[in-house]
Amino acid sequence: MEIESEAKVSTPVYVPYATLISSLENLRTHGIPGTGKIDKSIWDTQSGAIQGQLLIAFRFLGLIDDQNRVLPALPLLVKATPEERKALLKKIIEEKYKSVVSLDLKTISQGQLEEAIRGLNVSGSTLVRAIRFFVKACQECGIPISKRVSERVRGPISMTPRKHKPSNGVRRQSEDPHTPPSSTPSARTLEDKLLEKFPPFDPSWPDALKTKWFEGFDRLMKSSLGDAGK
Repeated sequence: MEIESEAKVSTPVYVPYATLISSLENLRTHGIPGTGKIDKSIWDTQSGAIQGQLLIAFRFLGLIDDQNRVLPALPLLVKATPEERKALLKKIIEEKYKSVVSLDLKTISQGQLEEAIRGLNVSGSTLVRAIRFFVKACQECGIPISKRVSERVRGPISMTPRKHKPSNGVRRQSEDPHTPPSSTPSARTLEDKLLEKFPPFDPSWPDALKTKWFEGFDRLMKSSLGDAGK
């Protein structure tokens, strides 16, 4: 449908950076299908939600087209060593996030980064996750970014509050200091908390250990986000 087609082209990446790397390692291990097309079943150990988000990520980064056909950038990323992959991803991030990278990332504020990513047509909890991906990608690929935001990626990203005037002089519930804070898109997701406890991936590990790591990572994501895909 028209809305779905637009999402395929314009929605930025909002899966965790580690999940994107895991999806590329999966293709490195099992190969890119000879049909030249990518479908959800390639990542059959992931939840349906994550599978769909990976396809969106691949489209946005220019790895597949809107018909899920493989584009030249994907085989290069899949075959690359970890260091080569970072250099390739850096170029892709700088191109696909051109409007964001064109800002002074070294001194950018949290609110300014939020507005720039929102300009890529995301909002709410998706915006929070898109910011997390972008910041992590910058850190991993060597794109300098302000400590104002890079240090906060380890914890919850607070969305810039929008002020609302009470229409009748009565304080809104969220303004009452005695009222417990309600759940907002800035709240840390279960996924974020689980990822912090998962051991970091080390490219120097033996292949057998790498395989166990990815299997464990896939099980973690599937168990924590499985309900989202139903």
